[in-house]
Formats: sequence, C-alpha cells, structure tokens
Amino acid sequence: MPMLYAPGSTPVAVTPRGFAVFEHGASAALLTRVRSVVADGRGLGGVIESLTGAYGASLTAIPAFAVALVEGDAVRIAVRGDFAFDVDADAPERVSGAGVTTWTERVVRGVRRVTLQSGAGEVADPAELPVADGVVLASTVVWDAAPAAVPASPAPAAAAPAPADAPAPAAAPVPVAEPAVPAPVVAPVAVPVVEAPVAEAPVAAGAVPATRRGAASTPSDPTDAVPAPVGNVPGLIDSSTVQTVAGDETLLPEDSELSQSRPETPAAPIGGDVSSNAGHDPLWGATVVRPVEAAPAPPAPAPGAPGDHDGATISLAQARALRAGRAAADQAPSSTTPPLAPPRPPAPGRIRVSTGQVLPLDRTVVIGRRPRSTRVSGTDLPHLVAVDSPQQDISRSHVELRVEGESIVATDLRTTNGTTLLRTGADPVRLHPGEATVVIPGDVLDLGDGITVAIEGLA
Repeated sequence: MPMLYAPGSTPVAVTPRGFAVFEHGASAALLTRVRSVVADGRGLGGVIESLTGAYGASLTAIPAFAVALVEGDAVRIAVRGDFAFDVDADAPERVSGAGVTTWTERVVRGVRRVTLQSGAGEVADPAELPVADGVVLASTVVWDAAPAAVPASPAPAAAAPAPADAPAPAAAPVPVAEPAVPAPVVAPVAVPVVEAPVAEAPVAAGAVPATRRGAASTPSDPTDAVPAPVGNVPGLIDSSTVQTVAGDETLLPEDSELSQSRPETPAAPIGGDVSSNAGHDPLWGATVVRPVEAAPAPPAPAPGAPGDHDGATISLAQARALRAGRAAADQAPSSTTPPLAPPRPPAPGRIRVSTGQVLPLDRTVVIGRRPRSTRVSGTDLPHLVAVDSPQQDISRSHVELRVEGESIVATDLRTTNGTTLLRTGADPVRLHPGEATVVIPGDVLDLGDGITVAIEGLA
C-alpha cells in the first residue's frame, strides 16, 4: 500500500498498517510510541491508550488526531478535531471530527484511496514524496489503500476460418484419467511356531524313526497346513485347535512342522483293532494304543533341572500377588518423603489497602483492577488484590510488593498513570516503571482513583 506526502508542519506517524496524524506540539515520544503500537497491530485502541497515557484520561485534555488503519478487508478511520479525511471507496465520503465531543469513527470497505490535508493554513504542495515507515512533517498525505490490480490474461487469438470445401477435422478423443485405485495393503500375520519336546516312543522293528516322519509325508488336507487364528491376538494358541489322542505318547501343537506334515488318520478305539493302520507301518511305524488308566503320570521336574521348567517360573496367581504387594508398597506413605516446598519465612511486615484489606507480606502481592502474576516460584502462589477504579486510572496489574531478604520492595508494573510513593518528611516520588524500590513501614503508595496502600511493620 504505497503512501505519498507533501512536506509541511503537521506530525504524521506512518506504518505499513496505516498512519496517524496529530496537531502541532505533539511530542516526539508520543509519535514514536504511536508508530510502535500501530506497527505491532494494536490498532486504534493502542493509539487511544498512548494518548491517555500522555495527556490523562480526561477527554478535554486529549488533542486533535486523525487515524486510518487497515482492519482485514476494510479501513478503520477515526477523526477528532479539525482534521478531515476524503475517502475514495465504493461509497465515497468525507469523515470529519469538527463539532464532535469525542471523535468520529467509521469502518469503510472497498477503500481505494484516503487523502488527508492538515488544514493548518499552509499551502499544500502535491503529495510526491514516498514514505513507508517512520515519522514525518507533512501538509498532505495520500494513502493508496487499494490492493494491487491483477493483470487480466490476454484473450486467445481468433483462429482463421477453414475453407468451406475442407473436411472438418475429426475431434481427438479426450483421454479420461481413471481414478487410481490403491492396492490393498495386506499386513503380514506372524504365525508363531511352538516347538514342544517330543517324547520318544518305542519303535517297532523295521519302522521309520519319528524324527524322519515329516520329511516323507504330504498333508492330505490343505487346511491342515495353516492353523486358524485365535481371536485377534497374534502369538496365542487355542488349546481347542491342538489335535490330541488320548493315551498317545507324542502330543504336538497344530502349528508344529511335524503336526502340519502328519496326515489325519482316524484314531482307533481304545482296546480295538488297529490293523487298519498296518498299511502305514512302513512310513509311520507301529501304532501303540494304550488305555488312559495305564498311562503313567510324568514325574515332576526337579528345581533347576533341564526341561520345560527352569525353577524360576511362577504361576499366574503368584504373579498377581506380587504385583498387588508392590502396588500397596508404592501407595503407602513414606516417612522420609521430603516436603514439596521449604517452610515459608515469617513476614517482615504487612500492607493495609484503603479498601480495608490487610495482608501479610509472607509472599508476593499484586494489586490492580484485574491482577495477575507471571512470576511464581515453586508452590508459593502470590496474593492477588483486586480494587475498583471507576476512572480507569489503575491498570489491571498495577503494583507488585515482594520481600527480598529483610527488605520490602515495590515495583510499578509499567502502568499508564504510574505509582506515587509518599514518605513522611520527603517529597512525593513517582516510581520508575519496572524498577524495584525499597519501601519501609510508614510509606504509602498512591495508585490513583483514591486507592492507597500503606506499608506497616509487625509489632
């Protein structure tokens, strides 16, 4: 948004977001602050706050001003006093502050240009000097607030007409892009292989040993090669899918390599005829079928002996008991647990607010219209004291009182109207914003709007 001006005597603060004009006599500090708050995007509220901070909250003390600032796709205009804006927009208008007690304010959309003439009786030259950011003395300001125009694309050249006898060219087929169908992603399913120790059974004469069975056979049913998944939990084996034979000496999981390669054969009834398996004896060896009652119970493994049990395995019930005991030990209060924060030292004094509130200075105290504190050490939360300020003389967080060693320090939190220190036998002193000042019992802090804070010592 380019801006041009003609030299003059009216101070103007210019930023890329807009500009602000003040009457003669405005201080350099005010102009610099206004340019800073406008550049930071604080808008008209920041300009008014800067004016009240320099001239006070009384409307009669605020000088004439004119402000034009960008707000989204519109321009906010505010005029007080004899200034006037000529706004070239979709609905052109002239915005003036003459005859208005406060100021005239408009939000205009579709603005193309804003022109301001100081009207201080000086001859206005054409606005030819560009300015982007800074403070200048001008008689005329012209702000081109319209966005840059987008060049229109050139129209395609008209094609030469084809001869009447020429055949019409065949239209080329327009390829239609087929939507890409993503290939289905198949997540690999890890099938655990559980190898169980194989107990050696007596081998009949001429039979093939059991260790060679898997290499000389082919599964008769393809479904036997892959075990059915158990629920949605990989790595678990459903005991119902493991093929077992009552009294058989060798029990293999279904997903074992030996079990997958072993063809299914109907188990012979206990004590019945096993001659039907005679044809498979050269491959599998003689089938030995014994009654369940006759099968000897396997001996319990000794602790530390090699095998399935290593002597360090515990049952599920024992694991749950150990976990419950550990949780109870963690929840039990410990007598050696250090305190969350060291004990607070005794307060060296207290404060008495004119509203009647009395607080000990055992921690930081922040006073204001809506106080808040951004400095919190450990678990020591500050006292927040809210006071009324009908004239808005007191800031939201106005003054902070805290203890440093054996001293009490007061800090003005960069307020607009400041904080005054009243000490017996001395002239009133205004606290420097942001700087800590030592106060003693008997001192009084004047925050404005009739609110005072007295520092008292403890008896």
